[in-house]
Amino acid sequence: MKRILLVALFLFLGMSYVGIKAGDSKYAFSTISPAYAQNDWKGEFHDLCSKTQDAMGFTEGELKELIAKCDGLKPVIEKLDETQRKVYLKRLRMCRDMFSFVLESKTKK
Repeated sequence: MKRILLVALFLFLGMSYVGIKAGDSKYAFSTISPAYAQNDWKGEFHDLCSKTQDAMGFTEGELKELIAKCDGLKPVIEKLDETQRKVYLKRLRMCRDMFSFVLESKTKK
């Protein structure tokens, strides 16, 4: 049972990562269409976490702004169901930690 839930979670996250939305494609499932209507935060989440690969190129002010945006998303993600909350909070924390680490390394120089 856990394996099935894990596979379903990875499929859901994979579909949300590539941006498939209900009605956009023959691959969009009707079971996830209501989720997209309530998940406006996902765009900002993916935008923030996609910037981690370029973190060294940001100024200290930009890094502080990205950290603040991560902190702002946390309360929204905490309202999700348990499985999604655990996954997205872990990913958000990893993104925030990366920005924080880069900021600390830049301020030490």
